[in-house]
Amino acid sequence: MYIKGFRRLMVFIIVCVSASNLFSAELEFSGIFYEQNAYIKNPAMQSGFSIKGITLNGKAVDANLNTGLVVIDFSKNGLKSGDTFTAIIRYDEPELPIIINRKAFASASTFELVSAKIEMENGSTNLYLTIKDETSPMPFYIDHLRANKWVRIGAIIGKGGKDEKQYVLPMTSLPGENKLKIYQINNDETQRCREFTAESPQKNAVELKKIVQNKKMKEIIFTGTTEYIIVDKEYGNTKMRGTGSNVDISPLPKKKKYFVTYEEKFKKFKRKRK
Repeated sequence: MYIKGFRRLMVFIIVCVSASNLFSAELEFSGIFYEQNAYIKNPAMQSGFSIKGITLNGKAVDANLNTGLVVIDFSKNGLKSGDTFTAIIRYDEPELPIIINRKAFASASTFELVSAKIEMENGSTNLYLTIKDETSPMPFYIDHLRANKWVRIGAIIGKGGKDEKQYVLPMTSLPGENKLKIYQINNDETQRCREFTAESPQKNAVELKKIVQNKKMKEIIFTGTTEYIIVDKEYGNTKMRGTGSNVDISPLPKKKKYFVTYEEKFKKFKRKRK
């Protein structure tokens, strides 16, 4: 009788454990720690609360799970501001835990532009940016004001961190003062933006030297390297854009009129049929 009763008890325990495992599930929660705790709604069940365990970057979290509101204190669990994390929440179905302040851990831009300068060397022009207090590694986008219009000239990958870091971006500058802006785009599409000016060592403005259209050559020739855009006069569609001192216009449809814009200027021309 004793043996039979013991066997029944073991079967009962195994069935309970199997049933418990059957109803367990996992919820993954990733983000960046910005010196805020995570607050998780922990639904009550007949057997207790839904959350059975939490790991943070693979390590068990020190938190009170026997409450309707579980708090993850990231600093107490070894994280520093700006650190990325992945939390795995193990819970019993069908009651799903809810992360109340999930948006607080989405990528959010913070940075300070310390300095900006334009330098020319061996025929190349570069924009040098010194930045500090980056919350996390995020791309920076740089726009240049040309002909009263913001034009994106490039992007650089931010490294993150509080220390000063220098970034370099090749660009084509205007003579004298150049107006630019640098910005990052958050997950919610908001931007953190800083406008600034940088003085170019370039003294003379680039001019359009001539437009050649003969049997051997169809080219626009500038006096120096510049950014240019060619649009058709009829519809205003961009046909060509780039950077250079010479532009091959042979691919343009013949017998049509165009504008070429460069620096802060523009010139009208017609593509000849030759």
